[in-house]
Amino acid sequence: MTMKQNIFLILVLFSFSLTSCIEEDFLLVENENEISADNFYSNLTDFDNSLNAVYSSLKSLDLFGQAFYVQTLLSLPHTADYWNAQCRNEVTQGDWWVYIAWRGWYRLISRSNDFIDNAEIFINEESNNNTIKEELRIKIGEAKFLRALAYFHLVRLWGEDSYKNDSNSSILAVPLRLHVPQTKEDLDMPRSSVREVYHQIVKDFIEASESLPDNWDSSNISRANKWAAIGYLGKVHLYMEDYESSKSYFNQIINSGEFNLVEYDSLNDIFQGRNEFSEESLFEINYSIDMQQNIWENGLGSGIALTLAPPGRGWSNCTPHAVNIFRFGYNEDETLNNPDPRLYISTYDPEDLVATTEGKFEVAGASEFNYTGHSFKKYVPQDYSVYSTNRNSGINYVLMRYADILLMQAEVLNKLGEDTQSLELLNKVRRRAFKQNININSEFDFEGISGNDLQNQIREERFLELFAEGHRWYDIVRWKIVEEEVMKYNEFNITQGIISFQQRDYYYPIPLQEVDNNSNIDPSTGY
Repeated sequence: MTMKQNIFLILVLFSFSLTSCIEEDFLLVENENEISADNFYSNLTDFDNSLNAVYSSLKSLDLFGQAFYVQTLLSLPHTADYWNAQCRNEVTQGDWWVYIAWRGWYRLISRSNDFIDNAEIFINEESNNNTIKEELRIKIGEAKFLRALAYFHLVRLWGEDSYKNDSNSSILAVPLRLHVPQTKEDLDMPRSSVREVYHQIVKDFIEASESLPDNWDSSNISRANKWAAIGYLGKVHLYMEDYESSKSYFNQIINSGEFNLVEYDSLNDIFQGRNEFSEESLFEINYSIDMQQNIWENGLGSGIALTLAPPGRGWSNCTPHAVNIFRFGYNEDETLNNPDPRLYISTYDPEDLVATTEGKFEVAGASEFNYTGHSFKKYVPQDYSVYSTNRNSGINYVLMRYADILLMQAEVLNKLGEDTQSLELLNKVRRRAFKQNININSEFDFEGISGNDLQNQIREERFLELFAEGHRWYDIVRWKIVEEEVMKYNEFNITQGIISFQQRDYYYPIPLQEVDNNSNIDPSTGY
């Protein structure tokens, strides 16, 4: 197994036979022209290149470049009607997409560890320049932010129960690797507990928040900043059910004056690449159309649209499940009711105009893989076909935005019994959706609800507002409503077939490849 991801090459032991009748000896022969840890990290440019490789792994084909978003985040909660095992609740240890997700996140962790280890060595042993040391500390904060982000996804996918239920650190999650492995024993780590992983996530995000700047200049705008780290600290504590801490972190975001909900007419632009790094964005992955290399060649673009685009503009074989279309209030007889306006942000109706490969705007057409014929719209360009742009899109992927913060804080306040404030935050998001002033009461407000009724409405609002943004699976897992939710999707299926439920469906299995290669890892319970 490689340890340094294209940054250094492994030194090779060559054996040479000496003259006859004397014992063989072995020499360690080093090629002075090879790149190694000792000669690669010699200046800030080297560290910049290494840190760029960490960010690059986040946007890779394995993760948000295509596979993880499509095969895991859309499929597990049945956001999509698709053919893979995730959509059918038939995931096994040998599932290819489970392994791809595992590989992608641990690649990011490995690159982060390599950067952190070597940057700390450089600070402590190599450099007497305080300016360089300070710059490296900021970069270490970025790497720790990305490592924490990786473990936050891993613990929510492979952790076998919640943080709260792991009071004695006995519930298994994933191996907690914090340094570059030097031996086979370092690689063959057992699974850490859910609680241990969460504690490390919090530690990394806190250290990131303390070292990262509030904002970056335009040339570095896609880098993680302090507000992104604080936002994730609030989110992580929500998952830990530490609501007071979560409230405090979210209040920092809300009271900062740095963020706001964009107008409804600009909301679609966030997901069409026309309003990147907006006042609503806390952290997003930067993509650009790459006419030289496509996503399979490590290009700079995203491969999401290739899978999701309407007929003739992409593969169009992953489409929104019809149950979700109806959940927005859509009715095939459109004279009967009016759908939530966010349906038009989230999906293409078959009659919507979308650019063809020739650049002409023609109706999207009905996808044959969807009961209602709708296609995904978020992250799928309307003004060009990815077939005409080397099969890739330049639309940024938004991992955290202000609407999510407001809805999470509404949930937290509801848990703390502060329902009046909770309801107002919920209504702010809803007012924007219906093109109202977010600070003035409107006819679309929910009124007089509290307790469980308010909780349920917040949950439904998260479905409507954040549809197809990768939050849904994590939400229904932490709310413990997976069975209730997934069984709704046995109607209007086109591709996925009958859905079943088992308790093990709350978490992914440790990939078979990892079980075979790591003698110290325990398989997931029930698999």
